[in-house]
Formats: sequence, C-alpha cells, structure tokens
Amino acid sequence: MSDSRTHATEAMPTPPSGPLFVEIKLQARPGRTEAAEQALQKIVTPTRANPGCLEFRVLRYRDDPRAFTLLEHWTSMAATDAHGESDYMADYLATREENFEVRSVSFLHELQPPTPTT
Repeated sequence: MSDSRTHATEAMPTPPSGPLFVEIKLQARPGRTEAAEQALQKIVTPTRANPGCLEFRVLRYRDDPRAFTLLEHWTSMAATDAHGESDYMADYLATREENFEVRSVSFLHELQPPTPTT
C-alpha cells in the first residue's frame, strides 16, 4: 500500500541558476494610491540602472487603479538579493507597509529561453 504523504513531503527540485523573473502583485492601501505610485516611481530608474537588472516594469491595472504588478527580469538570484539590499530599496521598504498590501511574490524561471537571432 502506498503512503499518500510521500508526494507531499518530497523535496522540491533546486531552482536553476542563471536568469530569473520576479512577479510582485501589490495593492495600494485605501487613501495611499498616490503615495504608492510615487514610491514605485522612485525605484524605477535605480532598479533599471542595476547591472544585474535585465528588465523592470511597473504595471497598473486599468480596472483597479490601486493594483500594481512589478515584472522583473534579473541575471541571477544574487542580483535580486543585491537589489533588495540597496539604499534605494531600503527607502522603499521603509514605507511599503504603510503604502501597500503585498498580494504575492513569485520567482520564476523560463523553461526554454528564446534563442538570440543574428
């Protein structure tokens, strides 16, 4: 007889090294939408200037102006860690709780990255 708990307790595979994507879903707290938008705008330029950042986008939902999604593409997990420890992120994180409810944070890797064309 098979133990049904086996599948639930199996270790997840180690995530691959190399580039990864991060998707963060945020909801501005009531009455904090303008402050939330300003906080996000402050981190766009320094994040994009980060040498490990391949792409950084802040998206706002058309049907819910309090909802935002951050789409990030990084060279490695170490690059995301360095980004998180930067001075500009420390300033952002100091007010994040006041401005946002964090809905979700997802780390993703691409199964088959596109092949560069020449």
